[in-house]
Amino acid sequence: MDDSAHATPLKPYAILLAMLRRARKYWPSYLLISVIVMIFSLVPVGWAEAMRRLFDATYALDKDGVGIAALWFGGLFATEVSLSILQAYLMQRLSNLTTLDLQRDVLNRLFFMRMVRYARWHTGDKLQRLNGSAVSAQEGINQKIPELVQNMLTVIFLFIYLTVLSWQLMAGALAVAVLLPLLSNLFGKRIRSLQQQTNEANAISDSSLLDQLQGAEVVRSFGLRTDFNKRWRSEVDTARRRWLHTDLLSTASGMSVFMGFIFGQIYIFSMGAWLFSQDKLAIGAIAAFILSYERLVFPLAHLSNIWVAVQDCIAHAGRVLELVTDTDEEQASAPPEQPNSIRSSLVSDSDIYMDNVSFRYGEQIVLRGFTATFRQGGMTAIVGPSGGGKSTLLKLMLGLLEPESGDVYYGAIRLDDNNWSQWRERTAYLPQDAALLDATVMENIRLGQLNATEEQVIEAAKLANAHDFITALPQGYETRLGERGLRLSGGERQRLALARAYVRNPRILLLDEPTSALDASNERLMQDALQSMMDNRTVIVVAHRLSTVRHADCILYVDNGNVLEAGTHEQLIAQNGSYAALIQSGEWADSGSAASSADSETSGNNPPDIQNALPVNLIERSTAG
Repeated sequence: MDDSAHATPLKPYAILLAMLRRARKYWPSYLLISVIVMIFSLVPVGWAEAMRRLFDATYALDKDGVGIAALWFGGLFATEVSLSILQAYLMQRLSNLTTLDLQRDVLNRLFFMRMVRYARWHTGDKLQRLNGSAVSAQEGINQKIPELVQNMLTVIFLFIYLTVLSWQLMAGALAVAVLLPLLSNLFGKRIRSLQQQTNEANAISDSSLLDQLQGAEVVRSFGLRTDFNKRWRSEVDTARRRWLHTDLLSTASGMSVFMGFIFGQIYIFSMGAWLFSQDKLAIGAIAAFILSYERLVFPLAHLSNIWVAVQDCIAHAGRVLELVTDTDEEQASAPPEQPNSIRSSLVSDSDIYMDNVSFRYGEQIVLRGFTATFRQGGMTAIVGPSGGGKSTLLKLMLGLLEPESGDVYYGAIRLDDNNWSQWRERTAYLPQDAALLDATVMENIRLGQLNATEEQVIEAAKLANAHDFITALPQGYETRLGERGLRLSGGERQRLALARAYVRNPRILLLDEPTSALDASNERLMQDALQSMMDNRTVIVVAHRLSTVRHADCILYVDNGNVLEAGTHEQLIAQNGSYAALIQSGEWADSGSAASSADSETSGNNPPDIQNALPVNLIERSTAG
């Protein structure tokens, strides 16, 4: 499935509403900020009135009037300082809380996202959205939007006040001050588009740098440092050029504000002087205009600049919401909410049944109506050529991938979003290259069971044949493993991952070629550890070595997304089909000649009844489960 084909980009207003809905649990703080914004919007009117009273009282030599004006100035100063401190605290607190909430939601969504969709974004891109775009998006909600509202209210209140003082001065000054900033607003859409392109270019350069850092061994060993650095510099230059273009347009928009202010000031002095000479305007009104004009023009003109900043934040928010918003296809495929009685019904051991499951990566079909039963308490091995869909089967069983059609059952219960978490609690998954964290050995093993005791962790390590090499490490179980566990060999990493699975004490064990990258010595240790772990558990293993599958209760030969053969090792050798050809090719030999080993096992066996391993019907399964 290709989610990108079904993703519907959100419009700017939809992004803004979605961000506001996410912040509604902090409504008391937002309400207090709104009150502060309202008061702050009236403060410039207060300063203008204080200035008018001061100049009129001074011109009239009114000492009492001067005293009253001084009280106005003192009260306004105290109010503005105290509200500024309170507003800054509330905004910063909200930014911290809401940004953390958004980042946590993004991270949780990434953990539960379908793997096909998860793979659409490079790790560097996801990190940039999580650490960069999430911060910028919440800055827009908590700082830019209140600033936008405050400026709008300031403009409205001052406009009313100054119009009452002198509509002649107000009309001309406002016309001059508004014209140029309005023209600059034409850049808004272009700036938003450039900002989006800049964000994407930054994500690409970050991803390229992350590739170099994570693939340092390959880059060095193949002499790719110069080529990689050249490509990275080119990507950084692209991001820099887009940022400069964006900054240039933003600067041009800001300069128009300054020019409007200068021409407006000239008009106020000229027109005000004429009106005063005609006894049509008091000296205090002119002083109020001069003081207030800056607080009128710049908020008015900055509305366009702030709106550009809000557009930037919306662009960042869109990148973040793309990760946390379900696609149309995910919403359509989401199962209905089930009662607790159904969600908690995975209580007993049962067979696993895949019913007519199909899956594709984009246009590449991987599984075509795959149907098979995996018996409870038995070991089922899945073999076949590369690209046949074997590893995909395990990810479908875990719910990491969503089938295009068909279902996965545990007994009579269909596995879906209502019970995947319970299902995973009874499973352990060991991939080809298990992920290890930059943490201690103890912490890495405990990932399988977070509340495991130290004794349980050590016992799991012993069962996984990992205890000896762990105790030989500098700090033993408290040794940090470095990024991705690179301080360990491949075999040691796999045995540590097996210990993690052990400590989980799973009922179902899913193994994806656990010994594929190991040498003979490490493979033997892994095989011994796996053998002890497989007892009394349902085991499904994707394998490419005869030593892994020889003793399986059932072997499924999978090619082109279907089961072509099924049976035990002896039965499939006797059948002399695709599995026997694979064994006889020599690629699967443990040691010596694989062909002779296979020939020695072909005599005296009858062809298997393939229905013993292929589907049972739902009625029989429901009765048994």
